[in-house]
Amino acid sequence: MLDPTRPLPVAHRFSWEDIAGLARLLGDRLAGTQLGGVVGIARSGLIPAVILSHILGVRQFAVLDIARTHSDAIEAEKSQPANRGNLGLAALRGRRVLLVDDIVGQGLTLDAARRELIAAGADPVTATLVVNRANLAGRDPSAIVDHWACEVHGWVIFPWEGKDDA
Repeated sequence: MLDPTRPLPVAHRFSWEDIAGLARLLGDRLAGTQLGGVVGIARSGLIPAVILSHILGVRQFAVLDIARTHSDAIEAEKSQPANRGNLGLAALRGRRVLLVDDIVGQGLTLDAARRELIAAGADPVTATLVVNRANLAGRDPSAIVDHWACEVHGWVIFPWEGKDDA
């Protein structure tokens, strides 16, 4: 089991057990936060968002499809985040919601999603399983995301990605 208090090396592969532990850690940190919904950023943010919605007992769920990478390849080319659609955002107007993604580096995707939620009338609190410090350029992660479970220094592979190479 990984130790979320210690930054991990480059190209770390997370197991489902790791994901469950990180989600429980985030759930503990968010306990007592009044939330009226959970929003997952498609695609990879959906899995931790669903897990957290169950841990926190929040049934109202929405999806933001914000694309940044051009493929599923390791070190895939990236562009500016683009909103390709949403599902269920209208029901979140006036609610404090948890906005979830799998990993944050520069924070561009999370920031674009946060702006979409604010424009929809929601009050977002942000969370991610992983912060990639290699992409932060010395910035404090708390300037980008409110809650995270662990830090890495490079590319990671999540179990839902189905990649055999690290």
